[in-house]
Amino acid sequence: MKALAYQRPGKKVLEGHPAPVVTQPTGAVVRNVKATIRGNDLHILKGDAPRGATGRTPGHESLGIVDKLGSGVTALHPGDRVIVSCVSSCGKCEHCRKGMYSHCTDGLVWRAI
Repeated sequence: MKALAYQRPGKKVLEGHPAPVVTQPTGAVVRNVKATIRGNDLHILKGDAPRGATGRTPGHESLGIVDKLGSGVTALHPGDRVIVSCVSSCGKCEHCRKGMYSHCTDGLVWRAI
């Protein structure tokens, strides 16, 4: 697969990467159809941000199609269309149960569309 990679201010290239694989029972591989970048990504590409490491792939939220799922994923199926949010959440921990999704460190919620 190909991904845009930051090289240095003003220079980005398309790089080849191995296809992603599911490594955990709660994991998923989503084939991105559309993706967005935000201001932080633009600052990195311009060289304004100190965290712009060489090889970094910019991106924030995306729309995609589920390709593969871990054995523990029951709410989605291959072929489902999903939104991948920038806010990671598991939907089950104490923070998620309180609606404080941005405090979760346990996983991602994929929202079917």
